[in-house]
Amino acid sequence: MHVYLRGSFEQKLRLVSGLVLFAFAATHFLNHALGLVSLELMHDAQHLRTAITRSAVGTLILGAALVTHITLALLKTARRKTWRMPRWEAVQILLGLAIPFFLFPHIVNTRIAHQFFRVEDSYLYELVRLWPDSAEFQALLMLTVWGHGCLGLHYWLRLSDPYRRVAPALLVLAIAIPILALAGFAVAGRTAGDIMSDPEALAALKTRSNWPNAEDSAVLAWLRVTVRMIFYAIVAGVIGLAISRQLSRKILSKPVRVSFIDGPTIEAAPGKTLLELSRAAGIPHASVCGGRGRCSTCRVRIEKGQDRLPPPTGAEAVTLASISAPSNIRLACQIRPSADLSVAIVSRPAVPGPPQESFFDFKEVVAAHVRGVTGEHLVDMSSHDPVAIEKWLKDSGQEAGPVQDLSAAGFSLEGARVEYLADQPKAAIIFRRSGRPVTLFQSALDDASPLAMRGQHNGYHVRTLSVGRVSYVLVSDLAARELDLMEEALQPEEPELKADARAAIQ
Repeated sequence: MHVYLRGSFEQKLRLVSGLVLFAFAATHFLNHALGLVSLELMHDAQHLRTAITRSAVGTLILGAALVTHITLALLKTARRKTWRMPRWEAVQILLGLAIPFFLFPHIVNTRIAHQFFRVEDSYLYELVRLWPDSAEFQALLMLTVWGHGCLGLHYWLRLSDPYRRVAPALLVLAIAIPILALAGFAVAGRTAGDIMSDPEALAALKTRSNWPNAEDSAVLAWLRVTVRMIFYAIVAGVIGLAISRQLSRKILSKPVRVSFIDGPTIEAAPGKTLLELSRAAGIPHASVCGGRGRCSTCRVRIEKGQDRLPPPTGAEAVTLASISAPSNIRLACQIRPSADLSVAIVSRPAVPGPPQESFFDFKEVVAAHVRGVTGEHLVDMSSHDPVAIEKWLKDSGQEAGPVQDLSAAGFSLEGARVEYLADQPKAAIIFRRSGRPVTLFQSALDDASPLAMRGQHNGYHVRTLSVGRVSYVLVSDLAARELDLMEEALQPEEPELKADARAAIQ
């Protein structure tokens, strides 16, 4: 299963509903941007949009998406076992909680007013009501919705290498669309203000739009306040429920001891995921997808207590199967220890955050190689077939370029695994020579090609090079001249030159 499609049914439902709402917001913003051209063009585009969004089917889909997304977000909040989280996730949650403050009054003024008070809420009607007194409020709504949606999309899409290649272009769009929408809103607002400065034009608009009278305006004002109060009362109840559950679990439950290899031993009430436990204890623990069971970066090796854990199901089973993980490898974001455990974190990032572009820290790549060798987890997928390994890496979300057969140079292919360096998933292809393993980190290059580098750390030799559109990092405790041989084998030179190089090294 592709990395984008992993996750529980609830996660997928939250994702789909979010995509529907983001599509609605994006088209609405583009409609705003047309104000830079003319009010007439804004109205024509709005007519096309509302023909879809206000149809019976469009109303059902949009309404269901809004209710579903909000409900699932609140449920996730209610189930939280810890409030420690990456900054990006905290920002996304805060933006999400702020959206209803701005959005619900806007819905009351448009859809509710149209549906129940027969108001024709055209762009001209809305611009006259909003500009200039409520312009800042409307701008904050747009930026809050857009920021929340873009954060969610980025931390979903970044699990795949193809996204990283188009990310700069998408970033330009992510910045340009709200700027153009705000500019179009401002230009159209000023134009509408100039037009409505004529009392006769304003009177004609009020008649044509069925402008709310004093009584209807009072009801709409009451609705704007009420929906806010109801929502934030629900939010307060959800947060209170989460806190009370944490406190009662801490008081009534027998604590669970989790020992981290090369780390602390912590005690906590059962119920939290292993990732939540490590976060609460301040233990560095990679989690690229934010604990949604999609990326496998939070995986741990169970040293003791595996028999006390239920077998993987759902999102965890799918993700572990995608990397052919052995039975003692589990996802920290999905398991909830109910008895004592001893675990080893597979990826321990120095700086939590989004994936980094390069990983030419000798200490880090050597540590990754040693983890695989000493942890009895050298490969996730064992094979001597380059084509099969290349297919497995692609299925795992790694666009790493072609896998080469280097047996002619004396390096036998053993298999591959997905390794994590600076929170970045990397294809690690394993070769063996003279009984010693060689880890070949391999990835597709972007436009910024890395420099060739050589070095040594704790007795391990490291080579980095780029060939065409592929970046390589070689790590092994083989002699330097033997790694030189592998480096030569990776170079696209003439066959006779490669043979001469091998003969000279051997």
